[in-house]
Parts: sequence; structure tokens; C-alpha cells
Amino acid sequence: MNDLFQAALRAFGNAHAPYSGFRVGAVVRGGSGKVFAGANVENTSYPEGNCAEASAIAAMVAAGERRIIEVLVLAAGERLCTPCGGCRQRLAEFAAPDVPVHLCDPDGLRRTVTFGELLPLSFGLQGTSPGAATTALEAIRAAAPDAAPKVGIVLGSGLGGLTDTVEDAIAIPYADLPGFPQPSVEGHEGRLVLGRLADVPVACLQGRVHLYEGAPAGAVNVLVRTLKALGCEILVLTNASGSLKPEIGPGTLVAISDHINLLGQSPLVGPNDATVGPRFPDMSAVYDRALRERAQKVAKRLGIPLVSGVYLATLGPSFETPAEIRAFGALGADLVGMSTVPEAISARHVGMRVLGFSIVTNRAAGLGAGPLSHDETLARAAEAADSLKRLLLGLLEELGRDDIENT
Repeated sequence: MNDLFQAALRAFGNAHAPYSGFRVGAVVRGGSGKVFAGANVENTSYPEGNCAEASAIAAMVAAGERRIIEVLVLAAGERLCTPCGGCRQRLAEFAAPDVPVHLCDPDGLRRTVTFGELLPLSFGLQGTSPGAATTALEAIRAAAPDAAPKVGIVLGSGLGGLTDTVEDAIAIPYADLPGFPQPSVEGHEGRLVLGRLADVPVACLQGRVHLYEGAPAGAVNVLVRTLKALGCEILVLTNASGSLKPEIGPGTLVAISDHINLLGQSPLVGPNDATVGPRFPDMSAVYDRALRERAQKVAKRLGIPLVSGVYLATLGPSFETPAEIRAFGALGADLVGMSTVPEAISARHVGMRVLGFSIVTNRAAGLGAGPLSHDETLARAAEAADSLKRLLLGLLEELGRDDIENT
């Protein structure tokens, strides 16, 4: 991708935008692998003019090529710059829905989506093109052709250190995987780590994207569906949470028994591909009972206290108010956080078995002695991470002795 970025950066510097001051550089890679760049050109009838994407496409067509296999758009500003409706129409003449589109600023990559995701992204809708997982899978196969993970693990805030114990590890940055959303929160590095834990082939997602970062809920689909396509039958979700129960104090490890979705979004909103999963997946048993019972037995053997609880997800990024916490308690929640639920829904949609663990990092608003902070979340998660690591290794060791698919 670096050749695309450098070409777009040069085009960005040459853009002619005297009226809006908003310069754009765009690059397309043709089917031959050649790179064609363009910049936006404004004139006195602004906003009429020539878009950067249109310029790049015109250069490609003039060279005799008719297929686009990769796109990069670069602009400065707080918001992502996506191709306008006219440019999406032009791209549609030459680009398939699963073509990766890299959205950048002058400092580097901010997000990669597929061409099929551009319209929902531009209008704040959810949904992920099924082709995105296929494109990411191809990139993973190129980097780790022998990888055949059976268990996927999503590592939440402050828990990324588990990857240090992965044997024969191959780490791939999300930026190198088309369609993988880029985390922007401290404690979420953004890497896929493939290898073995307790001699079980695993795929660890070191960092997740949250809805409060601006990503649609459907952004998690490419992560989950890629793990499924790699061969993962089980998805282990981890997170840091606040406790609503006096008996569940900071540092407690909790096996999630169910969840309440107050995010206001679902990763399955939008068109459904019946080859991926059903239009209306059953959510009566999201978190696999047999796996939770196995985890409880392992925890008891290792002397690790493990309780069960219902996890409630809010959008964030602000922490909850005391009144909200009282309301959540009345709804039946034991824990509150800002993640996990989208991945769990997506995983059940594709038929994966789900196991969830939460590290309690604080008492929820109004139940503790002081104000809440993300620094406290990271610190508490790091303190309890060793217990979670021991539990996961013990559980994987037991699963490895069995046929995971029949466990």
C-alpha cells in the first residue's frame, strides 16, 4: 500500500483548490498493478470541477486499463474523506464490491473499507460487504499460508499482553488487512496474531474497534467472518467492565452468561447474505453453556474465582451516570461496558460458539468512591490479566485434548 500512499501524497500536494482550500489526492491500482494518481481541480464555477478520483480513473482509462483492484483517497481533516456519489458511480464501472479502499490523511492510513461499504459509510449506515472477509483472508494466507486456527480470541482493554505467550507467532497489523477497522483507543494495538496457545492453533485480535470511535456496528463483521473463514469454531471475547453488584468487586473475573444490547445498533443491519448466516439468527443462548461450564471447572482447578454475570453494553464514550446505572440494575445487568455485544451477535450469525470473559475494573458510577477514568480501567485490567491468562491457557489445554469441533 505504500506505493499508493506516496503517489496520493504527491497528488495531494499538487491539488488545485483555491476556493474550498480542501485538497484531495486519489490513486487507483489497475489490473496490471500499475498505479494511476489524480488530484482535485477547482474552477471559478466551484463547486463544479474535477474530483481526484475522477482524475485517477481518467488516467487509468487513457492508459488502456479497465479494471481497478485497489483504491486510496487522501485528504486532510477530522472526518474521513470518501468518494462522492459521482465518483462512486465511476468506480463502479471498474471496481468490484470487495475492492479495498484505503482512506488516509497526510500522516497515514485511517481506515480501510471495501468499495461495497462506501455508500453505507458515507451515510452513517451499518453493514459490511461479505467480500471484505474474502479479501482479508487472501492477505492473511499470503502472510501465514499454514495458519489454521481453531479458536479466535478478541482481547479487550489492557489485555493485549496475552499475545506475548503465543508460540510461533505471526503478527499482521490490521492496516495490512483490507476491510479491518483500525482501533484508535489506548490499549488496543490493532494486530492479528496467529500461532499456538497451549498447543491449540489460535487467532488473537489484539485490539477491537468500538462504535464510539465512529465505526458502524457492521465493521466487526469482517473481523468475525475472517476468523470463521480461517477455521475458527469458537470465539472467546474479553473486555473490561464496571460492576453493578456490591459482591462483584474490582479485579473479579466474570464469565458472561448473557447480554443486554443498549448500543442502539446491530452489526446485522442491512442486506443479509444467506450464505453467511440467517436473516434472523437465534439469540436465546449467545454464550455457550457447555463452554462456560468447562471454564468454571478449569477455574476451580486452578484456584481462580470465577463468577457469572449479565453484561450490558452502552454506546459511550462517556461513562454512565448514577441514574443510568440504577436503571441498568433494574433491567438485570451485573456489568456495564462499551463493547463485546457486536462481536457476539456477528459470531452467532455465522454459527460460531461464543465464550465471554469480563475483568471488573471498577464499581459503576455512583457505587464507588471516586470518579471513573480510562487510566483506571487499563491499570485494573493489567492487574487481573494474569488470572485471565492462566484461565484461558488452562481451558485451551483441556479443549486441545478433545476434538474442539465436538467439545
